[in-house]
Amino acid sequence: MSRVNRWLVGVGVVTLLTLTACVGSPSLGSLFNRRVTPAAPADVSPKVAAQLRDFDFVAQSLREAYLNADALDDKWQMTVDAERLKIAQGDGDEARLVESLQKIIEALDDEEVIILPPAQSQPPSGGSGTYSGIGVLIDLPREGKDRLLVLAVYPDSPADRAGIKPHDAIIAIEGEPVTFAKRAELIPKLRGEAGSKVTITVRTPGQPPRDLTLTRRPVEPRSPIRYKRLPDTNIGYIAPNPTQLSTMRADTANALRELSADRNIDGLVLDLRIIRGNEFPLDEMLSLFANGPVGAVQTRSKKETIEIIGKSIAGSQEVPMAVLVSELTSGQAEAFAGLLQDLGRAQIVGTKTSGQVAQFATATLPSSRLRVQFPTADYISVKNNSWRGRGVTPNILSAAAWEDFTAEDDPHVQQAIHVLTAP
Repeated sequence: MSRVNRWLVGVGVVTLLTLTACVGSPSLGSLFNRRVTPAAPADVSPKVAAQLRDFDFVAQSLREAYLNADALDDKWQMTVDAERLKIAQGDGDEARLVESLQKIIEALDDEEVIILPPAQSQPPSGGSGTYSGIGVLIDLPREGKDRLLVLAVYPDSPADRAGIKPHDAIIAIEGEPVTFAKRAELIPKLRGEAGSKVTITVRTPGQPPRDLTLTRRPVEPRSPIRYKRLPDTNIGYIAPNPTQLSTMRADTANALRELSADRNIDGLVLDLRIIRGNEFPLDEMLSLFANGPVGAVQTRSKKETIEIIGKSIAGSQEVPMAVLVSELTSGQAEAFAGLLQDLGRAQIVGTKTSGQVAQFATATLPSSRLRVQFPTADYISVKNNSWRGRGVTPNILSAAAWEDFTAEDDPHVQQAIHVLTAP
């Protein structure tokens, strides 16, 4: 494991800042130069005192590790002081704390700093843990896109049995149109007691919408890795499991071995179009396809080289590569694509990625257990490029988004084949 993958450790740090879904770590130096926050007034209620501690914890975490240090200026501090006073003068209502946190976050003018609810014992969608529903991994509606986009269908689930496929869109539930404004209400409508029914309207690209009535049942959110030789070629295709990122490196290595069992492949298409979030095993995946310095991680105080110890699995270090990305690709998967692109190791094919590519820390508030997520570091390529807020622009840029085509008529795969077979 490289230096940029080490967790933040040290006396008092574990209780100070809970790091989740990130690879890098903020500097320890600031721990010995902490700004002293005001003590809670002696006459406030225990609820208000707890809120002040939570508020101060967030402000201090941002001071110590937030990537854009210039945003933590005197104007921002004035907002912090004003909102702290409002909490101290309040009655302990949780809405007051959330509103004040939102104010100091808005003052940073950074959409990547967000408030999250308390962590759940099981994730709300995908990942692990059985739940009762229809069995799809989805992309929620976005502004201008009123649909639930199907990214993956879990094997033997109600959706699988009903013939729902990736690239399909759910456009209505029980006759009520899916909208961006009501996105928070949609997943609970698809879930429900085992044996209960739900009617959805599904649109497949190029076909008229159809109504399907599905019977909910227990679902294990697993979407196994897919790999094959592409028809009429000697090119391997690997689509990692989007719900089990922790095993991606091992799964990909095994797929490479299987694809090369009879003869080595002449090219590889690695499909990262629905890989999202910050749990992508960046160093581990890079080790299959690259070796040595591949880029750097830039915090606000230092720049550390990403040094990879590569290992060839069935010729993985030498095989020509095309990496598929889309507007859905986010997090460390974007860094993977961008780093290999600038190294000249892979051709990137598809649509421009989301640009949500920073390393993040999550501060868990000690009393309310609310969480605040914020960027702590950025990835820099060997060409000194950064993709944060901009996204990775493919070498072969497609006009077709994920929801514009079916798996049987996939233009991105065809473009990748052309790149890998062109003289």
